[in-house]
Formats: sequence, structure tokens, C-alpha cells
Amino acid sequence: MASAGAEAGEAAAAARPHGALGAELFSQQATLYAAYRPDYPEGLYDAILRFAALPHLGTALDVATGTGQVAAALAARFERVLACDSTQAQLDNAVQRPNLRYFLAPAERLDGVPAGTVDLLTAAQSLHWFDGPAFFAEARRVLQPGGTLAVWGYGMPRFASVPGRAPHPPAALAALQHALQELHTGVLGGYWDPQRWHVLNHYRGLEPGPEHFGLVQRAELSMHKDLSIDALLGYISSWSSLAAYRRRHPQAPDPLLAFKQQLLAVLQLGTDGTAAGSSAEPVVRLEWPVFLILAKQPVLLAA
Repeated sequence: MASAGAEAGEAAAAARPHGALGAELFSQQATLYAAYRPDYPEGLYDAILRFAALPHLGTALDVATGTGQVAAALAARFERVLACDSTQAQLDNAVQRPNLRYFLAPAERLDGVPAGTVDLLTAAQSLHWFDGPAFFAEARRVLQPGGTLAVWGYGMPRFASVPGRAPHPPAALAALQHALQELHTGVLGGYWDPQRWHVLNHYRGLEPGPEHFGLVQRAELSMHKDLSIDALLGYISSWSSLAAYRRRHPQAPDPLLAFKQQLLAVLQLGTDGTAAGSSAEPVVRLEWPVFLILAKQPVLLAA
């Protein structure tokens, strides 16, 4: 399964598409981003292709591709995939495939893509950074008349038990969720970009209007990832809000260390992350809601 796109807050605001702040955050965190992101389920791509009902899987284009995980998944399905990002550091760490070509560009200005040549255009966890009308107009330009736009994101995760392993008690899962929510919103809430709200609101109100596409639908899915303690901490380390907090307060106690102590205490683990008398590595499962916006019948641009 392909790794998910950028966490909310790790790109630039729509008013300055993928600008200085976003570039800096992405440049500093590209490795973390690639290593610890959750994986989009195959069912997501299946849902997109069912809606698209394309007679031929010719050309797909992934914008704000990050390190190319969605693009690589598309490359397994389409003859040809184009993928762009406005941050070179992301592209420098991108997944490579023989039928996949990367280029540097913002989602709203795809100058290197000829009009009417794209069958499927995708944007994962990134719409909230775009100039929406400009992006939808550019999507209409590059899509062929029967083409599809698929935009999605994922929200706040929750802790769940891992099937096939000794379940964590409900009280422990609730305590973990409270600790994660407190870190996300209580400690780091002021360090997320304001555009984060659109992610927490599942992109409601950001859908393209009838002036852009004749048919627009929404779908809700979910995805999960089983994480070791170190991987869970790595995932949180990729949050842009944590990076911003650390830059703002270089001498302050690290909130990730405080969360780790809470995590170990709730799971009754030692400082090395293992349970007393056990050599098995503890695993936690995070589940994320995935929200999907699908659009086709692009309205022709005025000549």
C-alpha cells in the first residue's frame, strides 16, 4: 500500500501556494514524512477507479505529490504517471518507477501538462493549501472530457487494538487517545497552520462547484497502521506543529518526551519500550478517517 500524503500543516498556506514556510517544513522533514506516514488502503484506489469508469488507464497526474507514494501506487495501475510538487526536497526523496516522471510545479500552474491529456488527477492531503478556484480551473484544463479529479485527506487518528494480539484494555486506549489529543490540540494547537481546520472538518465546503464539474460525490473510508513505540513517536515527530514548537522553544522540555512517558506508563512498559518479562515488541494500531471528494464532467474553460 502506498504511503499517505502530507500531514496538515506541513505545506504553505493557500495564499502563498507552497511558499517559504511550507518549503522549510518539508525540506526539514522529508525523511520523517516518507518513513512514518500511514498507508492508503487499496480500497481507496478501487473506489476512485469505480467512480472514474475510465475505458483506458492512460495518464494519471498527482499534484503536491510529496515523496511520490500516491504517484507510485498510480504507476502500478496506469500506463503513464506524472507527479509534481513545489518543493524540491520532497522530489529529491521521491519513489522512482519506470513509468513515473516528476517535475517541479505548484498544483495551480501545471504549465508543462498539455490541455486535455490527463485521465485522472489526484491530490492527497493537500487541497487545503491550494487556491481552490485556480486549482479547479487548472484541473479542468488538463483533464480530458471523460477525466476524473480525486481529492482526499485524512483526519485525527484514534488508537485501536491490534487483531491477533493481546488487546489493550478500553481504559488504556482511552487514556492513550486523551494523551494524543492533548498533545495535538492542547500543547501544539497554536502551532498548526490555520488551514489545519479544513482537514479536521474533512474538507467540507472545499468541494468544486458546478461551475467546475458537472458531477461531484463524497465518500468516507478508513485506514490503519500498526506501529511500534518508536514508529509511533516517529510519526508524531513528522508533525509540522511539533517542528514549529521546537523552533519556537528550543530550551523548553520536549513535548514528545512527555508524551512518550505517558505512553509507556499507560502501556506499563519500561523505558526501553518493552514489557517486564517479555521480549516482544509492543505494537499499537492507529486508525484514521479518510475523506474523499470525486469529480468528473469537467466544465470546458472559456476560450
